[in-house]
Amino acid sequence: MKTGIITGCSRGIGFAITELLTKDEGIKIIGTSTSGKHSIESSNFEGYQLNLGDSESIQNFTSKIKDLKIDFLVNNAGILLENWNESTINLEQLKQTFNVNFFGTIELTETLLPAFQKNGQIINVTSDWGSFSEKNFDEFQPHYKMSKTALNMYTKLLAKRLENQNITVSSLDPGWTQTDMGGNEASRKPQDVAVDVRNLLAQNIESGYFWHQGKIRAW
Repeated sequence: MKTGIITGCSRGIGFAITELLTKDEGIKIIGTSTSGKHSIESSNFEGYQLNLGDSESIQNFTSKIKDLKIDFLVNNAGILLENWNESTINLEQLKQTFNVNFFGTIELTETLLPAFQKNGQIINVTSDWGSFSEKNFDEFQPHYKMSKTALNMYTKLLAKRLENQNITVSSLDPGWTQTDMGGNEASRKPQDVAVDVRNLLAQNIESGYFWHQGKIRAW
């Protein structure tokens, strides 16, 4: 049985990924949420509390699963604090956003690296908004965009560092998705993104790339 960790699995994309993967009896999912509450009821699912903005919470979570061997990690949890039409830098919001989307995600990943099995996978859910190739680039959502850009660079650096350790590291651009963050008018559903993640996990893909709907996209 393969074992995977999915952060931010109580709603949105994380919930859809967890719901899809737990249908496979050969996969065990360790899911996290900031509240520790989960609505998924499955024999191959365990839910834990994890606040990526708090190092003590990360340490508590990893200590509870310290003997676990991991096949994959989906770093899905993230926050967007500013209004969609906001372009001014708010240093407090910037720090909060980076604490969750970047620093906390890296701290969790680095702590878990020794637990990875051979041929493990790490998928960092980032965004088109975190790319330099975004076609409709504008000045809005600066904190979120910068945090996802930094996470994309971490993907490339970590992939290079682990290239001889049989661990594949990827970034995933889910596209505009119907979540609390994306809104109801978005073109994609969380279930569509879940299929993208499942397909990446099922393939022997090359490490260090940025994926969107099953294809490598530009950074």
